[in-house]
Amino acid sequence: MGGVVSDNLGRASGLVKAVSAGGGKVLQVVGATHATESETNATTYIDSGLDVAITPSATSSKILIFATLSITYYAGASFYFTLFRGATDLSDDDAQGMLQTTAVTGAHKLPASFLFLDSPDSTSELTYSVYGKAAVSGNTLKMCSGGTAAAITAFEIDGS
Repeated sequence: MGGVVSDNLGRASGLVKAVSAGGGKVLQVVGATHATESETNATTYIDSGLDVAITPSATSSKILIFATLSITYYAGASFYFTLFRGATDLSDDDAQGMLQTTAVTGAHKLPASFLFLDSPDSTSELTYSVYGKAAVSGNTLKMCSGGTAAAITAFEIDGS
């Protein structure tokens, strides 16, 4: 933020301290939606179809990703979600991904959301995608269940 910052003493004396602009500004925002249901019962990640592409303007930029999608899953089942940048699993290949859901009883349809701050060190176009998988083979997970729209937003943040 640019501008002038002062405290009460500074205002009373007429002294002010100028503060220069720095990192943290939002440089661009790109969003996408997806409403086609995908289903899996596999223990390997599948693409939910929820993807967004962004081209950072500087290698120092950070990319903040916010994603939310509707999921349906059933009693006794656990599922894992993660974010990929291209072919790279951003959970550092953690077997449980970035987000875990577990149903104790009954069927559940609810939103799953997460935030992730990435430091890609790139000015090439980057595609971020939400993936999901079953913890145990045979458990059924539906993403964008019932055709409910999902959303993903990428914010380029000034990293200087």
